Amino acid sequence: MHMNPSTNGALRILMICRLAEGRSVTMPEMVRRLGLSESLVVKACHELMRAGYLEGRRGNGGGYRLARPPGEIDVMEIIELLEDEEHLFPCRLRRDGECRIAQVCLLRRACEAAHDAFRSELRDWSIADIAVTACESEGPAGEAALRLASE
Repeated sequence: MHMNPSTNGALRILMICRLAEGRSVTMPEMVRRLGLSESLVVKACHELMRAGYLEGRRGNGGGYRLARPPGEIDVMEIIELLEDEEHLFPCRLRRDGECRIAQVCLLRRACEAAHDAFRSELRDWSIADIAVTACESEGPAGEAALRLASE
């Protein structure tokens, strides 16, 4: 299972907005801090705003912030928003309904089980869970959060 760059970028944008704790995060700041291209940030922010996950404000003091509490946004919601189902589950049977070996294919069953586990696990994780602040985490994760928050 492979996520496209837009999905990965959108999750990271939501994480940095969570770490900003209500402060607006500007697009140039996202580009700089996350190492993403400006076009990817623009596209991801637009999709996230359209779907009600981000709110944006133009002008002085503008930027982006979470439109919902981070604990109420599960990771799988964002993946489903931005990913094509076929991209996450590459079996041809789901796409066109025809497969020469479908009746004896154990790979399809294994992929379905893995896909179901992937979806189930990510539904249990929220943006609040994956974007911990330095105060909430010790060790490398807390140090990384502290660096990100102070840049």
